[in-house]
Amino acid sequence: MSISSEIAATAALSRDSLVFLDQSSLKVVHANEAAQTQLEDAKSVIRAGTEVKQFLAFLAKKGEFINGDAVGAVRDALASISAGKQAELPAFRLSGKKFDWHCAPGPADTVALVLRDPGKEQELASALAAKKGLLQQLIDVVPSPIYVKNLDGVVTRCNPAFAAFLGKELGDVTGAKFDDIAPESLAKTVGSHEAPLLKKDGQVHDEIAFELGDKYHVAVLTASSLKAPSGAIAGVIGSVVDVSSLKKAEAEVAQATKRLTTVLASAPVGVAISSRESGVFRFFNKAFDSLLNIGDAKDPADSILLSERYRKQSLQDMDMLGQLQNVELRLRRPGMSEARWLKTSLEPVTFEGENAVLWWTSDITRQKHAARELQNKANNDELTGLANGARFTQKLDQCEVVLRGTDTPASLFVLDLDGFKKLNDTKGHAAGDWVLTETAKRLKRAARRADEIARVAGDEFTLLFINKGKEAEMTEMANNILAEINKPFIWNDEDCNISATIGFSVFNGGLSDMNEQLRRADKAMRKAKSDGPGNCCLYQRELEPEIYQDDGE
Repeated sequence: MSISSEIAATAALSRDSLVFLDQSSLKVVHANEAAQTQLEDAKSVIRAGTEVKQFLAFLAKKGEFINGDAVGAVRDALASISAGKQAELPAFRLSGKKFDWHCAPGPADTVALVLRDPGKEQELASALAAKKGLLQQLIDVVPSPIYVKNLDGVVTRCNPAFAAFLGKELGDVTGAKFDDIAPESLAKTVGSHEAPLLKKDGQVHDEIAFELGDKYHVAVLTASSLKAPSGAIAGVIGSVVDVSSLKKAEAEVAQATKRLTTVLASAPVGVAISSRESGVFRFFNKAFDSLLNIGDAKDPADSILLSERYRKQSLQDMDMLGQLQNVELRLRRPGMSEARWLKTSLEPVTFEGENAVLWWTSDITRQKHAARELQNKANNDELTGLANGARFTQKLDQCEVVLRGTDTPASLFVLDLDGFKKLNDTKGHAAGDWVLTETAKRLKRAARRADEIARVAGDEFTLLFINKGKEAEMTEMANNILAEINKPFIWNDEDCNISATIGFSVFNGGLSDMNEQLRRADKAMRKAKSDGPGNCCLYQRELEPEIYQDDGE
């Protein structure tokens, strides 16, 4: 099934993400450009032909539902979408963005998913306000006369230099029509040059002549079309520089640049200015050099920090927002003992008459390491480095969602060490801790194909295998693990007399209840222990006749 080109063209105009599903199969038939952009990380599961279940499974694994219950949220969303009626769906976050979404009957026997980033409009409003503020700041510090006019010819912004150029106070110029405050010859000349810029995006740079007061002047007019966020032309921004004072203006710019670089040279954070066109750093302070180690490099450029593709996207984002803040970059330069994490912000500036980019950069490596350590402590067993019980449970929940409805085979192992308590009592906890860490190493070698290995409590370990084989393959795996674990553990030249017992459950992933399968594996492990240390047991229904008697199977 496909949708018409008219529907696709209409969907392309929407700023919201639109995904159309076939009403009968719930497969994606079309996703508009906004969806491809806003759901960048989920592109692979919103392509035509993929089932909506794959998208929901992706959200359950990679996203974060606002109510915290990913399994319940995905189940509710699927039920609402399957009904094909208007319904609000559980909100979620993906790649740091919050999405509100709903489903509704779509055109041509489709179901439409409409996803909206509620923070986008607020972000745009804030960005516009920031951009306007930055624009005024830039105008104020430039010594040349600068003005901004709207489509009606009203001067909406200007700097004191422009007001002085007209021989007026700043307050008398801002908010007034240019034709009412400028001499007739100047207004007419400027108007004729600006007229094409109000119809089509462009720029003019020309020498003009006019009378101001009782004197004849020659000046250089530079003007550009000014665009609104929608892309429509909203006015012009221009500069009128009296040629007779050009040398003085250039000297003032040079002095301002010198003052700026003198101040920035001693700044406690890394500061640099790079060419917008070439990316070559025109200036950088000592702090920036110490972060990037570029002092001896010939013509160092921002390619040290940004790939060509990422640079292009970063500059586009900077232009749209007025500035780009708190971009995190990982860097490893020659001579660095380890990689560094940098947080940097970019702003557009003019430096020595050239379009440039101002960089503010700080080292956040310690913060990154601290955050990673906290994350590891939360998810990993501190002694062995394996996953802990909480992480293993989370992995089971994710796999249950992903496997539901498929024929993928899966298996859960429960491994318990024999003789561990006696070891602790006779040789001490140091020996016990060594055995646990050695067991973890052996498990990683023998069960390297496992999707997750965890130490869940004391001397109990669990393993998860997805699509690694059925009963025969998993029985072989259990025997291989036992062969590795049952090798002697030698502590201080003495055998610790440690072996392992394994119970495991093999099941069809699509019908899985992970908690039940874990219980079955534990039941099998208890049966293996009753047969003596160093054994393994595959769960069979015969182990629980009280549950499966009279079931006819």
